[in-house]
Amino acid sequence: QVSPPVKLASGREEAGGRRSRASSTNFSAVLLPWTMSTSTVQSVVVALCRASYYISLLGLKIPCGLLARASHSRYVLAFICLVWVPFLIYSHAVLLPGVPDLPLGTAMLVWHVLTALWLTIPLLVVGSVVLSVVHARGPFMAFFFALSVMIAFHGLVIPHVANTAAGSFMLHSMFAFFEDMPVVGWLWCLFYVVRLQNHITKHQVPGETPFTASEGALDRVLIVGNAPTVVEGEPLGHLIDGFNHVVRFNQYSVAKPEYTGNKVGFHFCNGRNTPTDKTVKAICPLFNASLTHAVYLFMPHMEDAQAIYKKMTSPDVNTWFIEEENILALRRKIGNRVWQIPTSGTVAIDTFLRVRDQVTLHGFNFFQGKKIHYFEESPTQLITSWLERFVTHDPSIEKKWVEDLKKQERVILLSKHSTAVEVEDDSEPMIGEGKGKKSEEEDDTELRRRTPGLVHTLLKDGFPSQFSL
Repeated sequence: QVSPPVKLASGREEAGGRRSRASSTNFSAVLLPWTMSTSTVQSVVVALCRASYYISLLGLKIPCGLLARASHSRYVLAFICLVWVPFLIYSHAVLLPGVPDLPLGTAMLVWHVLTALWLTIPLLVVGSVVLSVVHARGPFMAFFFALSVMIAFHGLVIPHVANTAAGSFMLHSMFAFFEDMPVVGWLWCLFYVVRLQNHITKHQVPGETPFTASEGALDRVLIVGNAPTVVEGEPLGHLIDGFNHVVRFNQYSVAKPEYTGNKVGFHFCNGRNTPTDKTVKAICPLFNASLTHAVYLFMPHMEDAQAIYKKMTSPDVNTWFIEEENILALRRKIGNRVWQIPTSGTVAIDTFLRVRDQVTLHGFNFFQGKKIHYFEESPTQLITSWLERFVTHDPSIEKKWVEDLKKQERVILLSKHSTAVEVEDDSEPMIGEGKGKKSEEEDDTELRRRTPGLVHTLLKDGFPSQFSL
């Protein structure tokens, strides 16, 4: 009398197990496509963010931002919302739908102009620059094919679609991709720029600056640049670690401690690579340098803008932002052009010299030579470094400024004869030293001649070695 219920219960348990497994299988069958769909959506969003960034770069929106102050971000945001977005809406609602109704010649002119601005001119600029240096068959064939497609589009496609409904749909789509999408990216990034600026205004008290005056002869600051000279010549890592305050920049590396040392107290960074060690003070030297630099904190990875903002405002990071007034004063001091700003290294030197009489430098060569940094960089970082160094900055005037500081004994160079109290200037001469009786004009001319040109360095060292053309 006992066995049947036991068997029945066992059967029920087995049936329940089968239903549970079936339910689990059905749930997995439903969940898997949803997970794959979410992953696909995320990939599409990332791709659109990258496309928006590069369209802004090639469309000169980002370069033009160098002419505007970072503190004007809220005004730019208001202008885009109140003026530019309504214009885009008006374009879609009135201007673009009226193109098919125009005479064929006028409609074709509209198509040719917009296509040239969006595709043909950027293709010609990039392609001609690449082919002027890279004399290989692969890049030439790729450029020739792309140019042939654009010629065919201008000559064959535009005349047939300029006055058609299909052409109107195509024009709306292209306008949305090349105009609307970058503006959405700018709105998204500027929103977080303004939020971050409000946070800085509220929490960053000028009187509580982390840069303090010297407390004696042993309280010294060493600013370590990222030039290849850091890992060349005599190993000076033990001397670097002997300083009270060691300043490093961006993606610095201490993989060779005998050369680089291990110590770091201040990390001057772009904001996306902040230090994880709470004993290291994070400094953003260029966020307030221009509108472009403020937006650039979020622009390349705008899909992570919210996470970047949370990290920058986190008490664990406690980032200090160099004030806009100090950067503008430094620009006037060293003589930057209107579209240029000082490098992070120059900002660090100026910042510490505001409260100290002297700083020590190591790893500064003013970007001369084929290689810029002593560590390896990703392709994106490499190209950004070349653009920053040879377009946004002017190494020659920074070199002359540091030379003047050196003559005033406000800057000294780290050498193997450094002691705990002073550093003798027994290092290799800075660029422009030890060249006989050359005039400053001749020295500056030689510096510019030896500094690799943008086209040469970007294409010879950036594209061919990093990308498959």
